Amino acid sequence: MVSLEWYRTFKAVYKHQNYSKAAEELFMTQPTVSNQMSMLEAAVGHKLFTRKSKGVVPTENAKFLNNLIIESLDILENVESRYRKSVNKEEKMYSLGISEHLYKSFLSNKDLASIKHLTVHFEQGNQKLFDLVNQQELDAAIIREDIQTFDTLSHKICSSPLVIVGHPNLDTRKLNDYMDANDLKKIQRWLEKQVWFSHMSTSPYIKLFWLHCFNKRRPKVFTNYVIPNEYFMLQELTKVEGIGVTLLENAKEFISDKSLQLIWQPDNYPVRDYYLITHKKQASTFEMLKKLLINGGANDKT
Repeated sequence: MVSLEWYRTFKAVYKHQNYSKAAEELFMTQPTVSNQMSMLEAAVGHKLFTRKSKGVVPTENAKFLNNLIIESLDILENVESRYRKSVNKEEKMYSLGISEHLYKSFLSNKDLASIKHLTVHFEQGNQKLFDLVNQQELDAAIIREDIQTFDTLSHKICSSPLVIVGHPNLDTRKLNDYMDANDLKKIQRWLEKQVWFSHMSTSPYIKLFWLHCFNKRRPKVFTNYVIPNEYFMLQELTKVEGIGVTLLENAKEFISDKSLQLIWQPDNYPVRDYYLITHKKQASTFEMLKKLLINGGANDKT
């Protein structure tokens, strides 16, 4: 297969009709230019230049080849030039890994104008996100564990409690009475009778909530609807008289516009902490994203 670099060298030789000047333009040695032209001639099966005392003269085959490739080469060089200018202006391309469940509340409400190029990578598992950062396949990630290693930087960017929210038409008068009396058994029974939503079939939030609030590992809750995205789960909950456990950060928008109501936020609610991580070689990226994520929105700060 013909190397694209040979065509670039051919273009320079054709333009200057001189190997030395072509080498100077391309920051090559003259023997390298001569060698590439010999390999290109062997690849196309025709002699392309005839040597003269003060340079070279293109053959008819060279003129034909030049007409075929010149437009495409110009387009590629223009793209390369624009890319180089963007890099020189420090318009770096950033990649950030995050769970789909967190994207809406953690990132979509941030002012991203300071980042010219950003690729968001959705990934569920904390360990998978950490591995991608550690292997430098991602510039940064937001995870729910403080994983400290020699090669990574970590900073807590947000803490959000787990709360129970529900449809705005749900009658909670009895529940409110139970909460006023601090009757945990009746609160638990009332909750167990409701229509339940979860964003995972294993219901990790419900189990964690029960463990903290009722000191029970196995809630007697039947999950009626499993929507595999926390934000979409909350959207569906606005249409059905049910309840679900969610991060308060994800539910704020729904509670604010009264499309959902806050059912219960007990004093001993479980809290989820979230951390920004980068490889230590990405220290400048780490500081930039830390500033953006902490100051760029309405997150709880700790």
